[in-house]
Amino acid sequence: MSFKYINPGYAELLDVSGGTTIADAAKSKTGVSFWQPTQGKGINIAEIPTELYGKFDVYLPSGTGMDISVDITFCGYCGVHIRGYSREWTIYGYYAGSSYFSNKTQVIYDAVNTIWFNAKPSDVGDYLTIKANGVEIGKKTGISFNTTSRYIEIYSSSRLAPISNLILSDTEIHPREQVVTLPVKATETTMTANGDGSYTASAANQQIMQSVDVDSLLAEYGEDSEIRGISLMGNPAYRTAEGLAYLTALEDDGMNVTEIGTSEAKQNTANIVRQGYAKNIKLPALAGYKFGWKAGVDS
Repeated sequence: MSFKYINPGYAELLDVSGGTTIADAAKSKTGVSFWQPTQGKGINIAEIPTELYGKFDVYLPSGTGMDISVDITFCGYCGVHIRGYSREWTIYGYYAGSSYFSNKTQVIYDAVNTIWFNAKPSDVGDYLTIKANGVEIGKKTGISFNTTSRYIEIYSSSRLAPISNLILSDTEIHPREQVVTLPVKATETTMTANGDGSYTASAANQQIMQSVDVDSLLAEYGEDSEIRGISLMGNPAYRTAEGLAYLTALEDDGMNVTEIGTSEAKQNTANIVRQGYAKNIKLPALAGYKFGWKAGVDS
């Protein structure tokens, strides 16, 4: 499966501590957003992609008078750099620590701004291109990826400019692609229900599987809508002892059950687990699917 990272706006889904999740519907289309103040940190990736697409929302306030930076970068600081300085925001195309193009006119103040980018290094036609609120603001040719970098920086220096609706992939991200929370239709589990919406596993291989309320999604988005990726999230997901320390994400398409990946359930009660992957199907086809997690003792 292709690399796909999906984050509605939870700091806990990053591979770095110290970020803060903000629940404010006015600053995010998903209802949650985050700021992460440690530069050079974000998410760790298993392999260096040959191409990187990214899309995210960021709330940009007016009149702060502060020096604020928001960065989504990779391949030796290649990507998007947004800076608020002297009450003005500028979006930069960033490569090798330098800004190669910039734009101020496409920024919408006191609102959620949508940024899309594509970094594609190759022998011919290599480039970085960025769109802000649907308009291309620039393109830089002649880039290359830093072959030693196995993280993507996701950084915001202030809670005034939180990030949300974040999608990263080594395959194409459509400019209109967005993160949508899938409503649950039914839950099947061999775990113990705690009565508060949470479940406890007491033995290896116990599972929780959930089907999607596709009818409500069709009413809102229409039958021509496409699913481009799935992110399974347990929030919170933690262990109470040393035994069952891992959770494996599962996809059941009605015929086969596929193990997507394994995450560690740490003892921190605020811990979140996630596994994301690319998936290309029409929305109506989702009616036959179930998604969930299986408890295990090792990775």
